[in-house]
Amino acid sequence: MIDVEDAFVVFYAGTPLERVALRGVRFSVQDGEVVSVLGNNGSGRSTLLRFLAGHIRLSFGRLWYNSVDITAQSLYSRSKIVSSVFSDSDVCTAGNLTVLENLVLASMSHQPKSWVREAIRDDMEDRFYAQLRNLNFMEMEDLLHEPVSNIPKPYKQVLALLIAVIKGAKVLVIDEHSTGLDVEASRALLATTSKIIKSKKITTIMVVNDLDFAMKHSDRLVVLNYGQVVANISGEEKKKIKIEDLYSTFNRKPKISDKKTPVSV
Repeated sequence: MIDVEDAFVVFYAGTPLERVALRGVRFSVQDGEVVSVLGNNGSGRSTLLRFLAGHIRLSFGRLWYNSVDITAQSLYSRSKIVSSVFSDSDVCTAGNLTVLENLVLASMSHQPKSWVREAIRDDMEDRFYAQLRNLNFMEMEDLLHEPVSNIPKPYKQVLALLIAVIKGAKVLVIDEHSTGLDVEASRALLATTSKIIKSKKITTIMVVNDLDFAMKHSDRLVVLNYGQVVANISGEEKKKIKIEDLYSTFNRKPKISDKKTPVSV
């Protein structure tokens, strides 16, 4: 279980440019739960996910995984628990390697890239070909030997998702990975995303701009505004809520929190 406890993120602290991006965020995510984080631009959604993935350090607060404090973990250590997929898929993939080589590298538990070609066996090629074919994502299996730098973004994003799952992380963080795609490609990517999450039963915290998708494919909806949680919707409430009602929560005024005790590292 992931527990976020009074999370504050302050950029440019102590300067005229100081900005509080997260202001006392607190919520928990159960094992296997799928949570969509919603809100307007600037509400703190991406900051929250980047802190969960280890790319941003907390100014105040704590992050717990199964009752273990992981707040001060390095990005490398955090990656063993939390895998992330962002809108820039190049961060998650090796563009100079083929799709197959990326998948094999992900399964090699942090071995050097130079070893990957020697590590490929025929059974690996067959296994990953079958896995891509079963996804039924725009004939992606035919790109197995294509360098990742040459393939379109939707395929890169599916590859990034598969890499995150293959690495065996316990929590998957997805931040607007369909941004910039046309409607057809975005819907196909989101459908495949749901298929991967459900098949692996992986705990997932995601930001998507398609509210209909978020409502249908999430167990819970967490709404942020001004860097605070203003709605936490699940169960019967989630079943009954309509999109127009959900939009109204985006502008709900939060209770402004004060800064807490600094994190010890």
